[in-house]
Amino acid sequence: MKASLIVLLALVLYAEQAKALWCYTCEWEQSNWRCLKAVKCSDKDEYCVTNVASVGIGFLTLWKRITKKCSETCPHHNFSLGLASYTSSCCQTFLCNLSACPGPKLARQ
Repeated sequence: MKASLIVLLALVLYAEQAKALWCYTCEWEQSNWRCLKAVKCSDKDEYCVTNVASVGIGFLTLWKRITKKCSETCPHHNFSLGLASYTSSCCQTFLCNLSACPGPKLARQ
């Protein structure tokens, strides 16, 4: 009986960890290499968010800042104004915000 309770407790704890969201985090970094710190998000957080602010001409990026975090919501911050752009991307799986480039899938809810 005692062994089955321990096994049941272990299964419950494992299930809780399995549904926990983990994201990469950083604040206003120049390089994605500095955005590889993994953290367990709070129970309220449903998204891993990557925000990229950049200034460039064509394929030449002159300035870039990256922020990654856990979030309760998926922000809709995607705009381009001349040479400057600011994009947000969201995802909802284990360490899914590895890339610094949102690519074609921009923020959606």
